[in-house]
Amino acid sequence: MSEVRQRSVLRESLVLERRSVVIALFASAAVSIMTVALAGSAAWLIVRSAQRPALLSLTFLMGLVQLLALGKAAGRYGERVSTHQAALRIMARVRAMTASRLEPLVPAGLGARSADVVETVIGDVDKVQELLVSVAGPVSANLIAGFSAVAVALFVAPATALVFALGTVLVGIVIPLAAARAGTRPEMELSDARARLRHVLDDASRSGDEYVANGASIALYRRLENAEVAYDRAARQVAHRAGLFGALNVLTIGLTIVAIVASTQGALENHRIAVSLLAVPALLALSSLELVSASSASLLSIQSGRGALSRLNALVARPWPMRDPANPDVLGSSSDVTLSDVSVWRNDQPVLTKVDATWNAGAVVAISGPSGSGKTTLAHLVARFIEPHGGAATLGGIDLQRLDGAQARTRVGYVDDDPHVFATTLAANMRLACPAATDDEILQALLAVGLGPLLSTLPHALDTQLGGAVTGLSGGERRRLGVARALLAKRPVLVLDEPTEGLDESEARLLLSEVRRHQSDGIVVVISHQEQDHLGATTHHFVNGGRALTLG
Repeated sequence: MSEVRQRSVLRESLVLERRSVVIALFASAAVSIMTVALAGSAAWLIVRSAQRPALLSLTFLMGLVQLLALGKAAGRYGERVSTHQAALRIMARVRAMTASRLEPLVPAGLGARSADVVETVIGDVDKVQELLVSVAGPVSANLIAGFSAVAVALFVAPATALVFALGTVLVGIVIPLAAARAGTRPEMELSDARARLRHVLDDASRSGDEYVANGASIALYRRLENAEVAYDRAARQVAHRAGLFGALNVLTIGLTIVAIVASTQGALENHRIAVSLLAVPALLALSSLELVSASSASLLSIQSGRGALSRLNALVARPWPMRDPANPDVLGSSSDVTLSDVSVWRNDQPVLTKVDATWNAGAVVAISGPSGSGKTTLAHLVARFIEPHGGAATLGGIDLQRLDGAQARTRVGYVDDDPHVFATTLAANMRLACPAATDDEILQALLAVGLGPLLSTLPHALDTQLGGAVTGLSGGERRRLGVARALLAKRPVLVLDEPTEGLDESEARLLLSEVRRHQSDGIVVVISHQEQDHLGATTHHFVNGGRALTLG
């Protein structure tokens, strides 16, 4: 019933784009090698020129330096194009895979705070891209260049090769890995502090007016201040750690160069190296170690990228609450709903237990009960957002699990307790439910739910852009708009979750009366804790503790 996906979205994308990755890595390594080779050749040319040989004897060296300089410049352009193209292609796949895997989770809820989901889908995806562009590629390419330089040094001045190799290993591998290991805890603290700060800001943006109205703004300020202090403290720890290991890197490079110069001097005195090659080992090492150090410094923040990738994988690996059958059945003309001994579990806990109900055409069903009792879960089940763990739920005599979700929702309309208003015109908001609806049909639906007074205040009627301080909708108006969209869609089964929250009793009666009138040949299911919503109901289910008691 649920589909668990364990593979990393990044790993899958890398496999699919392996050709682009290989080309990008090859281009990066080639540029890095040419950079190091240019420094070594230039050192050779400078010292050889100081010996004042015949000009023609320098032709090869001058040509080699020019060739490497031009190759580096041209190669840098090709490297940037290939690496960014590979990164963009990979991250496009990551974003597409993330969206496709989250899509089935959205209707039944992601089970996480909206701020966390936004940070993971947007912020963490960007961090993964940074991990790919600034860490994996450059580190790999520059380490290849570094050890290639060590091989050249072994040929030119064998006495310097061991020191050179040791410095490369320390700067390119040992110190960055030690920094990453030492930074695990600070990075985790920074991530936690960032999450706390994000949650406070999310609460302030969503419920700031309630804090002010209840005189609790001081408590909100304190939460914000505490979150900012914790974030600043964690950020300082990360910065101090980066500074410490950065200094250690510079010290290691300096000591390596000094040791190489001393080794070269000894080799020169013992006639084991030509005078013209005197500066080559030192400048070769300086160039390659600077490259390795510059790229490996990005490993200091690798924990942040790894944490982002872990959160992204955890989000997209959530088991799907439902899946479409490979060969779905086809609905007939009936839209009757039957629940037989239905049970639903979430997070290994029962939410609904042994629910039985039958709703036929013309039924008005009221579902009430305390918060968290399972009312909305029952609505999600009927709307085919989730599947039962036991028993059977049928629509038109066909098991819902044998129906494609999109097909089931051509019969079942669902309006949640906080309908979304899109930042577009009123008409466009309505046509989401029925793209072919005429302006007259839209007006009739809006008037039916009591939005006539709102229409009279809009400067451009149906063409008014919604959103902002002037044309923003209240909670009650958003609920009416959601119901109006459902009426426009004309689904045989209409499920309304808290449709009259924020309305007074007379407005609630009028709204539900219009809904029943429009759905006279269909089924209306109203979920609410307000008693007036149950007026005119043919069936009343009281849900408590996962059990649904039929009252009449």
